[in-house]
Amino acid sequence: MNRAVVVREVWKENLVEEFELIKLALMSYRMVSIDTEFPGSVYRPANVDKHDLGKLPPIWNYQVIKDNVNSTNIIQLGLALCDDKGSLPHFSTGCQYVWEFNFNSFDVYNDLQNPESIELLERQGIDFDKNLKEGIDSADFAALMLESGLLGNHSTFTWVTFHGDYDIAHLMKILIRQSLPYDLMRFMNLVQRIFGKRIFDLKHMVKFCDGFYGGLEKVANTLGVQRLAGKSHQAGSDTLLTLQTFRKLLDVHFKENNNGGPRYSGHLLTRMQCVLHGLELNGCFHQFNNAGLKIITRGFHRLNLNLYRQYAICN
Repeated sequence: MNRAVVVREVWKENLVEEFELIKLALMSYRMVSIDTEFPGSVYRPANVDKHDLGKLPPIWNYQVIKDNVNSTNIIQLGLALCDDKGSLPHFSTGCQYVWEFNFNSFDVYNDLQNPESIELLERQGIDFDKNLKEGIDSADFAALMLESGLLGNHSTFTWVTFHGDYDIAHLMKILIRQSLPYDLMRFMNLVQRIFGKRIFDLKHMVKFCDGFYGGLEKVANTLGVQRLAGKSHQAGSDTLLTLQTFRKLLDVHFKENNNGGPRYSGHLLTRMQCVLHGLELNGCFHQFNNAGLKIITRGFHRLNLNLYRQYAICN
């Protein structure tokens, strides 16, 4: 049976009942994808062109992410679930479902924002006034998320993102109810404690596959994956496309044959897990021991104080 995909809009009035459905679905659907929408980047290093931000070393990149996330508020979060066959929850109806949570945390009239990002989100249909009036309190969301069984360092769920550094950081800030950890090492340790080890970033994974470049839409198109619901820069639609693209990438590039037939390459996937694009600890630190890490971190923060924190507001 081919079921249409419906994005379930979640507001403060239906938050609790939607989480009850999610908890029911989690009994059978163990792969989780998330995506967020937020007011864009408002800070960047004064001496680095915005087009070169992606080339920053991970420890510098984390400082950019941390200060942007600490200074801005989430607008939407998309959540998609699937089982080991790629099927979405349907609850014995004629449709399949993903979720889009709309928050009241962002005030478009008063809060820090990147104007270009806000204009883009408005063009894609986000109603900032409705979010402010009818949106979810992030503390209520955090409480239900923590009770859902999704989280914890012994989690059996597989988490999927695309260029998920900001997505994970915004969700983490909601969950811990405070500013993000001081440095990258602490941040990644907390990522593992909250989400477990089985977290994958598609943007990182495709670096090891030939023929891929660009953003989510471009990678999906290369794999022949079509958007089934909504449109880009809406969190529910993007999180579904992320999940579909991840599964297709596994089938095309990460399967191996053995006597029992085709299966996913556990060795390759183990190397990919718990690594976020742009925050790759292994690439920076694999040659250092713990003492070396401390020395590097102290040296970086001396540089950080003298140079890095000369910010420029993005126009």
